[in-house]
Amino acid sequence: MVCSAAPVLLLAMTLPLVGPPVARASQPGPSQAGGESGQQLDQASGAGESVLLSVYVQLVFSDGSWPAALSRPLPLPPASASPSPRTLTGLSLTTECNVKPDGFTYCACLSGYQWNASICSRHQLCQPAHNHRPCGCLAFSPPAAGYCQVLPPDPCLLPPCSPGQPEPETWLQMPGHTLNLTLLTSQETTNLSWFLRRHTGSPRPIPLRPGPQVSLTSSQGQAVLSIRNVSHEWEGEYVCCFEAQGFRWELYQVARVPLQATDVARLPDQLSISCATSPGFQLSCCIPYTPLGYMASWSPAEGSEASSFSTPGDRCLVLATQHCPAADITYTCDLQSPGLTPLRVPVSVTVIQDGDTTCPEDSAVVAWNVTKAGRVAQAPCPVNRTGRVKRTCGPDGTWGPIHSSCTDSRLLALLRRAQLLWAGQGWPAEEVPQSLAQLLEQTEVVSSPSDLLALLGTMTLLAKVVADTGTPLYRSALEALLKTTDKVLDMDTSSLWTPTQAQKPSAASDLLLAVETLAHSLCPQDHPFSFSLPNVQLQTQLLTPTLPADYRISFSTQPPLGTDSQTLTGPTGY
Repeated sequence: MVCSAAPVLLLAMTLPLVGPPVARASQPGPSQAGGESGQQLDQASGAGESVLLSVYVQLVFSDGSWPAALSRPLPLPPASASPSPRTLTGLSLTTECNVKPDGFTYCACLSGYQWNASICSRHQLCQPAHNHRPCGCLAFSPPAAGYCQVLPPDPCLLPPCSPGQPEPETWLQMPGHTLNLTLLTSQETTNLSWFLRRHTGSPRPIPLRPGPQVSLTSSQGQAVLSIRNVSHEWEGEYVCCFEAQGFRWELYQVARVPLQATDVARLPDQLSISCATSPGFQLSCCIPYTPLGYMASWSPAEGSEASSFSTPGDRCLVLATQHCPAADITYTCDLQSPGLTPLRVPVSVTVIQDGDTTCPEDSAVVAWNVTKAGRVAQAPCPVNRTGRVKRTCGPDGTWGPIHSSCTDSRLLALLRRAQLLWAGQGWPAEEVPQSLAQLLEQTEVVSSPSDLLALLGTMTLLAKVVADTGTPLYRSALEALLKTTDKVLDMDTSSLWTPTQAQKPSAASDLLLAVETLAHSLCPQDHPFSFSLPNVQLQTQLLTPTLPADYRISFSTQPPLGTDSQTLTGPTGY
């Protein structure tokens, strides 16, 4: 019996044969605590030859250690047909197993070995993945006789190419360039797919598929992943998964992408200050989280105090200056990471002098300080909103209108996720229904034209994803879309729709096109479909040769739409 707390080792042995091979493996020696020998040796012929034989030997050690005596040649008992001894001259460990209290036996392959794809498909994988190998560890219940097999030569993933490298290599990819990964293999591959595991968000690998930024090509002996115009949102660990030579393979490369100036948020990005009314001021620069380990500093720093703080998605460095500068000056937020060219982002500070034309202090909606004519005053957005509020001081010292780009952070996150999904990063069948459900929830937070534009942009991108990938939608996803549309059409005309269409004249027609595209993607089994709300009515029917000749669909026109409503029209059926 195997002790539940003891490790089990599965071995492969090399025997030089003198005369006919023996019929069974050696019995455990005195240094083996409770060893058991298993199946017969593979039959071979020849005398005086050294051959590799696959042998299943189960050894049990109460203290978990590997006796040194087993590394020395072990004599085998002579076979009855020949008095010549057989000597074990080579011993290679392939597999180490442990019986856990949960009743499973966890068998991990040692370096250079792996379970083949056939065995791997029939058993549960250990979690987490063992040494970056897809079938490096399996859980057996009950325990099964077997051992990991020697791996053929590694395929190669460029750049760089380090066959046998246990950990993924890292290389630097400059922003705006094209990232290329090439799989080289001399064997036929099947079930090839690419994934990206990002350093932020869910640890779950993100599937990569063809899109505006992603292309996948393959030819004899190689497969290429190309990603155009990369940014820090494409950095992480790339995984190439496939089957070849009876094994599952996972090859890894880590790509790091430096930040660009556009990734740095400055508040403000320019400032005019009156030393008479504001002897001190604050500047801040914020960057997204990145594994490149940027160190931030402000220059010049004399007479100032720097402090840092973090938000859910950013790290910020704040410069607090207690003294007004004597003349115009440019402050620089310096971002440095080892081995990279420093990234320097300027903020210009203009000092108001006697006789300068200025706009006075104003507390309308936002507290505006005295600002020099021709300059733009800036203020931060409220909590949970991203962007900034701006107001221009005219050349005659008159304040211009207030312009706000503040957008609800949750709506912006949905928009960015939809942008990456359309680009080729993600799984449409799963993420499109999730995003439609979340959009319905977020309609309640729409309070500005920028919010409405973010919501409409997300719907438009999701429609493009569905159209490009042929992703079908189930009834629940389409209902969420139509409920969202109904609420969007109920939004206030003067404060939301009119300024939104002033910024983007195609906003209403884009919404109509997105709704029609998504409605056309309803799964065949969910037809016929009927849905009615005050602003939205939809009826569908799959047209077949057996459709009655007098088939009709009618829509109620009561109550009639008001003259101030957002009116969208489209086909009555399809």
